[in-house]
Amino acid sequence: MSRSILSAHPAALWALLAACAAGTLTAWVEASWAAPLAVALLLLAALAATREPRLLSGGLTTPAWLLGALPAWGLLQLLTGLSVYNNATLKAITYWSALTAAFVLSARLCASAERRHLLLTAFGSLAAALGWFALIQPFAGVLGLPFLISAAPDAYAASFANRNMYACFAELALPVLLWLGLRNGVPRWHWLVHAGVLACSVLLSGSRSGALLIFSECVLFAFVFTRGQRLYWKLAFGAAAAALLAAVALSDSSLLVRLQYGDPLVFRKQIYLSGMDMLADRPLAGFGLGAFSAAYPAYALFDNGRFVNLAHNDWLQIAVEAGLPGLALLVTFAALLLAALGRSRWAYGVPFVMVHAIFDFPLHRIGVAAWFMVLAGALWAARPRGGVAHLASRRVRVAGLRLPSGEAPRPLVPSPVDASDRSSTTRGH
Repeated sequence: MSRSILSAHPAALWALLAACAAGTLTAWVEASWAAPLAVALLLLAALAATREPRLLSGGLTTPAWLLGALPAWGLLQLLTGLSVYNNATLKAITYWSALTAAFVLSARLCASAERRHLLLTAFGSLAAALGWFALIQPFAGVLGLPFLISAAPDAYAASFANRNMYACFAELALPVLLWLGLRNGVPRWHWLVHAGVLACSVLLSGSRSGALLIFSECVLFAFVFTRGQRLYWKLAFGAAAAALLAAVALSDSSLLVRLQYGDPLVFRKQIYLSGMDMLADRPLAGFGLGAFSAAYPAYALFDNGRFVNLAHNDWLQIAVEAGLPGLALLVTFAALLLAALGRSRWAYGVPFVMVHAIFDFPLHRIGVAAWFMVLAGALWAARPRGGVAHLASRRVRVAGLRLPSGEAPRPLVPSPVDASDRSSTTRGH
């Protein structure tokens, strides 16, 4: 990367990217220092932003206030004695404060199309590297490359501790790679190959929800976001089909075996029922941000000898820990992001991770959650101006239905790096 590119962007942006990458690359580490290190790096990135007054002027946006209110509510729980485990609540306050900082920094730093493009290129490059890494992981010993073998118990999990967190990361990254490969209507084959490898590695990993959501992303991109470009429609759909066939042909059929489980939730159902009982006992006050694992044993419906540290449902866990007020904050934040999607095709991994959060805990793992907040911030910065009413007023016909698209008015001179956010038929030079 040239010196001019490095000097053209503030240090806070590079610090933000480095912090997120550190959280992802150390996601497999079980040591207690790993997650706090990434959180500390995110907070340092926020500190670096204070040296740039322009980034802090103008006040916070509504999503930032909503997101920041969650750790503030946790602090109130701590001060009023509502938390059942003060130390866990203190850690959770720091964690959610760091995620809020990531969102605010991204929204401020990525106000220009050039910086958004830099962010997406950096994130796409990391995802591409992890996709190839995951693909060759199980064969590292045979290839004489034992240093490539991850400590993660699941195969094809790259730097993540399990297949499901890797799938959540891939759900964020796949639309970015497809956008980089097809933006401005000009195919860039290396990005499309990386996208295919990433999708294939998720299917090979055996993550059931990940496989379904990754395949859905490919189909969604093919049918909705490449309309009018028949070549790319076939390309995107063909990539999804090829990845599925590769998963069936090359794997040990772990995905097929897991799809045949009698109980597809595999203990999650009992945890969810316990969580609902916990919520019924403290619907408003909650048990304290981060205190789910401390309060859960009194409500447990099974004991398989393993420690249940998370609810395997981010939405339910926030409701249990922060009560219905905390859940309302997070749901409203998510609703604003959905309303801002518009034609930012690279950001369509954000709602897919929201769906995956119903069955897993991507928002409670810094290696995924940090990138989620960064992409959410960039999405908010790129949203069509005019608010939600403007978004609702714009419509597009898809499969005979009229759906809101949020397409911004086309400028007289489109930006060369962000033109595909505004038109799917723009052609490159």
